[in-house]
Amino acid sequence: MADSITIEFDSAPVRDALNRLLATLGADGMAPAMKEIGEVLQESTKQRFATSTAPDGTRWAPNAQATFDSYLNRDGKNFRKDGRLGAKGAARAMNKKPLVDSGRLADSIVWQLVPGGVEVGTNRFAGEWDGGAAVHQFGNRKGTIPARPFLGVSAEDEVQVLEIVERHLMGALGG
Repeated sequence: MADSITIEFDSAPVRDALNRLLATLGADGMAPAMKEIGEVLQESTKQRFATSTAPDGTRWAPNAQATFDSYLNRDGKNFRKDGRLGAKGAARAMNKKPLVDSGRLADSIVWQLVPGGVEVGTNRFAGEWDGGAAVHQFGNRKGTIPARPFLGVSAEDEVQVLEIVERHLMGALGG
């Protein structure tokens, strides 16, 4: 993924399991397990947008008032004639989750096989109207946009990766 950042995941149990699989299957035989891992991590990453939760389980910071204002002022259909927020606008504001406006960022999450493993990420890192994915992952220097990490491996992801590797290992050993 060109123009990307790297967030490394290093877990001794996963590393040991992958090394056992590598020793059993060789590098060429790892692709099916890596593809399955990529698919699981891609889906898990996309789910973070639905739950507004970082890989470590913490909730993302709520939207700032300026975000709500910009969101509600876009189409002019959210306010009553007297300028107060209407029922439709209130409902839209209540359902506005951080990082889920157009769905473009969540939809851009992909995986790809790389030598020795799999990468999960997005190509929306810089030059976006919204500051790009990196700003959302890490926040900005001014502190006006808080970090809302979406890339990474959760404890549940780690368990699933181990299960995938162990299943492939058992299959290779005929068990």
